[in-house]
Amino acid sequence: METIVLGFDGSETSSVALDWVAERAASRQTRIEIIMIGGTLLQDDFGRDAGLIEAERRVRDRAPDADIDSHRFTGKMPDALLERARGADLLVVGSHRGHPIWSALSGWMPTRVASRSHTPVAVVPDDWEATTGRVVVGVDDDDSSAEAVDFAAREAAVSGQPLTLVHTWTMPLPRMEGSVALLASPIEARAGQRKILRDAAARAQTGHPDLVIEQILEQSNPASALLRATRGASLLVMGTHHRGLLQGTLLGSIGQDVLAQSRIPVCVVPGAESS
Repeated sequence: METIVLGFDGSETSSVALDWVAERAASRQTRIEIIMIGGTLLQDDFGRDAGLIEAERRVRDRAPDADIDSHRFTGKMPDALLERARGADLLVVGSHRGHPIWSALSGWMPTRVASRSHTPVAVVPDDWEATTGRVVVGVDDDDSSAEAVDFAAREAAVSGQPLTLVHTWTMPLPRMEGSVALLASPIEARAGQRKILRDAAARAQTGHPDLVIEQILEQSNPASALLRATRGASLLVMGTHHRGLLQGTLLGSIGQDVLAQSRIPVCVVPGAESS
Protein backbone atom coordinates (compact mmCIF):
# COMPACT_ATOMS: atom_id res chain seq x y z
CA MET A 1 0.00 0.00 0.00
CA GLU A 2 1.32 3.43 -0.96
CA THR A 3 1.42 6.10 1.76
CA ILE A 4 0.88 9.72 0.67
CA VAL A 5 1.17 12.83 2.82
CA LEU A 6 -0.66 15.85 1.41
CA GLY A 7 0.11 19.39 2.54
CA PHE A 8 -3.26 21.17 2.67
CA ASP A 9 -4.55 24.61 3.69
CA GLY A 10 -8.00 24.76 2.11
CA SER A 11 -6.93 27.03 -0.74
CA GLU A 12 -7.84 26.31 -4.36
CA THR A 13 -4.21 25.42 -5.08
CA SER A 14 -4.07 22.78 -2.36
CA SER A 15 -7.53 21.55 -3.38
CA VAL A 16 -6.22 20.82 -6.89
CA ALA A 17 -3.36 18.86 -5.33
CA LEU A 18 -5.97 17.03 -3.25
CA ASP A 19 -7.86 16.11 -6.44
CA TRP A 20 -4.64 14.74 -7.97
CA VAL A 21 -4.10 12.55 -4.92
CA ALA A 22 -7.72 11.35 -5.06
CA GLU A 23 -7.39 10.51 -8.76
CA ARG A 24 -4.24 8.54 -8.01
CA ALA A 25 -5.82 6.72 -5.06
CA ALA A 26 -8.80 5.64 -7.17
CA SER A 27 -6.61 3.22 -9.14
CA ARG A 28 -4.28 1.82 -6.47
CA GLN A 29 -4.24 0.88 -2.79
CA THR A 30 -3.39 4.06 -0.94
CA ARG A 31 -3.16 5.45 2.56
CA ILE A 32 -3.59 9.23 2.58
CA GLU A 33 -2.72 11.59 5.42
CA ILE A 34 -3.98 15.15 4.89
CA ILE A 35 -1.89 17.55 6.93
CA MET A 36 -2.60 21.17 7.81
CA ILE A 37 0.25 23.07 9.49
CA GLY A 38 0.13 26.33 11.41
CA GLY A 39 -2.20 28.30 13.62
CA THR A 40 -3.65 27.13 16.90
CA LEU A 41 -4.56 23.49 17.27
CA LEU A 42 -8.34 23.20 17.20
CA GLN A 43 -9.89 20.95 19.78
CA ASP A 44 -13.13 20.11 18.01
CA ASP A 45 -13.21 16.57 16.60
CA PHE A 46 -9.67 15.88 17.85
CA GLY A 47 -8.21 18.92 16.19
CA ARG A 48 -9.75 18.44 12.73
CA ASP A 49 -11.61 21.47 11.44
CA ALA A 50 -14.38 21.61 8.88
CA GLY A 51 -11.89 22.16 6.03
CA LEU A 52 -10.08 18.92 6.75
CA ILE A 53 -13.32 16.99 7.15
CA GLU A 54 -14.49 18.31 3.79
CA ALA A 55 -11.11 17.38 2.26
CA GLU A 56 -11.56 13.79 3.47
CA ARG A 57 -15.05 13.67 1.94
CA ARG A 58 -13.75 15.03 -1.35
CA VAL A 59 -11.17 12.26 -1.58
CA ARG A 60 -13.63 9.53 -0.57
CA ASP A 61 -16.00 10.62 -3.35
CA ARG A 62 -13.32 9.67 -5.90
CA ALA A 63 -11.46 6.95 -4.01
CA PRO A 64 -13.90 5.20 -1.65
CA ASP A 65 -11.47 2.39 -0.85
CA ALA A 66 -8.61 4.65 0.22
CA ASP A 67 -7.50 4.74 3.86
CA ILE A 68 -7.80 8.45 4.72
CA ASP A 69 -6.92 10.46 7.80
CA SER A 70 -6.37 14.16 8.47
CA HIS A 71 -4.69 16.22 11.17
CA ARG A 72 -3.84 19.79 12.04
CA PHE A 73 -0.45 20.43 13.62
CA THR A 74 1.30 23.47 14.97
CA GLY A 75 4.83 24.06 13.77
CA LYS A 76 7.10 25.96 11.45
CA MET A 77 6.90 25.39 7.71
CA PRO A 78 8.30 23.56 5.90
CA ASP A 79 10.02 21.66 8.72
CA ALA A 80 6.80 20.44 10.32
CA LEU A 81 5.44 19.05 7.06
CA LEU A 82 8.76 17.41 6.15
CA GLU A 83 8.85 15.73 9.53
CA ARG A 84 5.32 14.38 9.07
CA ALA A 85 6.29 13.01 5.65
CA ARG A 86 9.26 11.00 6.89
CA GLY A 87 8.67 7.35 6.04
CA ALA A 88 5.93 8.12 3.50
CA ASP A 89 6.20 7.06 -0.12
CA LEU A 90 5.20 10.47 -1.48
CA LEU A 91 4.70 14.03 -0.25
CA VAL A 92 2.29 16.14 -2.34
CA VAL A 93 1.97 19.93 -2.42
CA GLY A 94 0.25 22.40 -4.72
CA SER A 95 1.86 25.29 -6.56
CA HIS A 96 0.89 28.32 -8.64
CA ARG A 97 2.17 27.56 -12.13
CA GLY A 98 4.11 30.52 -13.50
CA HIS A 99 4.80 31.83 -10.00
CA PRO A 100 6.91 29.22 -8.17
CA ILE A 101 7.56 31.58 -5.24
CA TRP A 102 3.82 31.72 -4.59
CA SER A 103 2.16 28.67 -3.17
CA ALA A 104 -0.51 27.14 -1.10
CA LEU A 105 0.11 26.50 2.59
CA SER A 106 0.28 30.12 3.72
CA GLY A 107 2.91 31.48 1.38
CA TRP A 108 5.84 29.11 1.87
CA MET A 109 7.56 27.84 -1.24
CA PRO A 110 6.94 24.33 -2.60
CA THR A 111 10.44 24.53 -4.06
CA ARG A 112 11.85 24.62 -0.54
CA VAL A 113 9.98 21.45 0.31
CA ALA A 114 11.26 19.67 -2.80
CA SER A 115 14.82 20.78 -2.20
CA ARG A 116 14.93 19.62 1.41
CA SER A 117 12.74 16.53 1.47
CA HIS A 118 14.15 13.03 1.82
CA THR A 119 10.78 11.78 0.54
CA PRO A 120 9.82 12.10 -3.14
CA VAL A 121 7.77 15.29 -3.59
CA ALA A 122 5.04 15.76 -6.20
CA VAL A 123 4.34 19.41 -7.00
CA VAL A 124 0.91 19.79 -8.61
CA PRO A 125 0.23 22.98 -10.65
CA ASP A 126 -3.00 24.77 -9.81
CA ASP A 127 -4.26 24.45 -13.40
CA TRP A 128 -3.77 20.67 -13.50
CA GLU A 129 -6.46 18.68 -15.29
CA ALA A 130 -6.90 14.92 -15.03
CA THR A 131 -5.34 13.12 -17.98
CA THR A 132 -3.64 9.88 -18.93
CA GLY A 133 -0.32 9.78 -20.70
CA ARG A 134 3.26 8.64 -20.55
CA VAL A 135 5.65 9.26 -17.68
CA VAL A 136 8.71 11.39 -18.47
CA VAL A 137 11.95 11.28 -16.48
CA GLY A 138 15.09 13.38 -16.78
CA VAL A 139 18.33 11.39 -16.89
CA ASP A 140 21.42 13.07 -15.46
CA ASP A 141 25.04 12.25 -16.30
CA ASP A 142 25.77 11.04 -12.77
CA ASP A 143 24.08 8.70 -10.29
CA SER A 144 21.60 11.31 -9.02
CA SER A 145 18.90 10.17 -11.46
CA ALA A 146 19.02 6.43 -10.67
CA GLU A 147 16.28 6.62 -8.03
CA ALA A 148 14.26 8.95 -10.28
CA VAL A 149 14.44 6.41 -13.12
CA ASP A 150 13.32 3.64 -10.76
CA PHE A 151 10.45 5.79 -9.48
CA ALA A 152 9.34 6.79 -12.97
CA ALA A 153 9.50 3.20 -14.22
CA ARG A 154 7.25 2.05 -11.38
CA GLU A 155 4.82 4.88 -12.09
CA ALA A 156 4.64 3.98 -15.77
CA ALA A 157 4.23 0.28 -15.04
CA VAL A 158 1.45 0.80 -12.49
CA SER A 159 -0.43 3.22 -14.75
CA GLY A 160 0.08 1.08 -17.86
CA GLN A 161 1.72 3.97 -19.71
CA PRO A 162 5.01 4.21 -21.67
CA LEU A 163 8.13 5.68 -20.10
CA THR A 164 10.11 8.44 -21.82
CA LEU A 165 13.71 9.05 -20.75
CA VAL A 166 15.18 12.45 -21.61
CA HIS A 167 18.89 13.23 -21.50
CA THR A 168 20.48 16.49 -22.62
CA TRP A 169 24.11 17.36 -23.19
CA THR A 170 26.48 20.07 -24.39
CA MET A 171 29.85 19.81 -26.07
CA PRO A 172 32.67 19.84 -23.51
CA LEU A 173 35.00 22.82 -23.51
CA PRO A 174 38.38 22.35 -25.24
CA ARG A 175 41.18 21.03 -23.04
CA MET A 176 44.51 22.83 -23.06
CA GLU A 177 47.65 20.70 -23.37
CA GLY A 178 50.72 22.87 -23.56
CA SER A 179 49.82 25.61 -26.02
CA VAL A 180 47.44 23.42 -28.03
CA ALA A 181 43.68 23.28 -27.53
CA LEU A 182 42.41 19.71 -27.77
CA LEU A 183 38.90 19.60 -29.20
CA ALA A 184 36.54 16.80 -28.26
CA SER A 185 35.04 14.80 -31.09
CA PRO A 186 31.28 15.52 -31.46
CA ILE A 187 30.73 11.91 -32.52
CA GLU A 188 32.56 10.53 -29.48
CA ALA A 189 30.82 12.99 -27.16
CA ARG A 190 27.39 12.04 -28.45
CA ALA A 191 28.21 8.33 -28.21
CA GLY A 192 29.15 8.76 -24.57
CA GLN A 193 25.90 10.58 -23.83
CA ARG A 194 23.92 7.94 -25.71
CA LYS A 195 25.45 5.28 -23.45
CA ILE A 196 24.21 7.14 -20.37
CA LEU A 197 20.70 7.07 -21.81
CA ARG A 198 20.93 3.40 -22.83
CA ASP A 199 22.15 2.42 -19.35
CA ALA A 200 19.19 4.23 -17.76
CA ALA A 201 16.78 2.49 -20.14
CA ALA A 202 18.34 -0.89 -19.32
CA ARG A 203 17.92 -0.16 -15.61
CA ALA A 204 14.22 0.61 -16.10
CA GLN A 205 13.67 -2.39 -18.37
CA THR A 206 15.31 -4.81 -15.94
CA GLY A 207 12.74 -4.05 -13.28
CA HIS A 208 9.84 -3.89 -15.73
CA PRO A 209 10.46 -6.14 -18.76
CA ASP A 210 7.13 -5.31 -20.43
CA LEU A 211 7.51 -1.54 -20.12
CA VAL A 212 7.52 0.43 -23.38
CA ILE A 213 10.46 2.83 -23.23
CA GLU A 214 11.29 5.79 -25.45
CA GLN A 215 14.72 7.47 -25.36
CA ILE A 216 15.25 11.14 -26.21
CA LEU A 217 18.79 12.53 -26.51
CA GLU A 218 19.08 16.26 -27.19
CA GLN A 219 21.94 18.71 -27.37
CA SER A 220 19.94 21.54 -25.82
CA ASN A 221 18.80 23.32 -22.68
CA PRO A 222 17.67 20.73 -20.09
CA ALA A 223 14.53 22.56 -18.94
CA SER A 224 13.38 23.21 -22.50
CA ALA A 225 13.93 19.58 -23.51
CA LEU A 226 12.04 18.27 -20.49
CA LEU A 227 9.11 20.60 -21.05
CA ARG A 228 8.88 19.66 -24.73
CA ALA A 229 8.80 16.00 -23.76
CA THR A 230 5.89 16.53 -21.37
CA ARG A 231 3.42 17.33 -24.14
CA GLY A 232 0.81 14.60 -23.84
CA ALA A 233 2.41 13.24 -20.65
CA SER A 234 0.83 12.82 -17.22
CA LEU A 235 3.87 13.08 -14.92
CA LEU A 236 7.41 14.47 -15.05
CA VAL A 237 10.05 13.01 -12.73
CA MET A 238 13.39 14.65 -11.86
CA GLY A 239 16.17 13.37 -9.63
CA THR A 240 18.28 15.32 -7.18
CA HIS A 241 21.20 14.78 -4.84
CA HIS A 242 20.47 18.14 -3.15
CA ARG A 243 23.69 19.51 -4.64
CA GLY A 244 23.15 20.07 -8.37
CA LEU A 245 19.64 20.45 -9.75
CA LEU A 246 18.35 21.39 -6.32
CA GLN A 247 20.81 23.33 -4.23
CA GLY A 248 20.48 24.23 -0.58
CA THR A 249 16.97 25.30 0.32
CA LEU A 250 15.89 26.61 -3.09
CA LEU A 251 15.62 25.00 -6.49
CA GLY A 252 18.34 25.58 -9.03
CA SER A 253 17.54 27.32 -12.29
CA ILE A 254 16.54 24.14 -14.14
CA GLY A 255 14.10 23.07 -11.45
CA GLN A 256 12.63 26.56 -11.13
CA ASP A 257 12.09 26.81 -14.88
CA VAL A 258 10.40 23.41 -15.01
CA LEU A 259 8.13 24.01 -12.01
CA ALA A 260 7.19 27.46 -13.26
CA GLN A 261 6.13 26.19 -16.68
CA SER A 262 5.08 22.55 -16.36
CA ARG A 263 1.39 21.94 -16.94
CA ILE A 264 1.62 18.50 -15.36
CA PRO A 265 2.70 17.40 -11.87
CA VAL A 266 6.46 17.28 -11.32
CA CYS A 267 7.87 14.71 -8.93
CA VAL A 268 11.31 15.42 -7.44
CA VAL A 269 13.02 12.23 -6.24
CA PRO A 270 16.03 12.44 -3.91
CA GLY A 271 19.04 10.26 -4.67
CA ALA A 272 20.25 7.53 -2.34
CA GLU A 273 22.86 9.80 -0.74
CA SER A 274 20.09 12.28 0.17
CA SER A 275 17.90 9.71 1.89
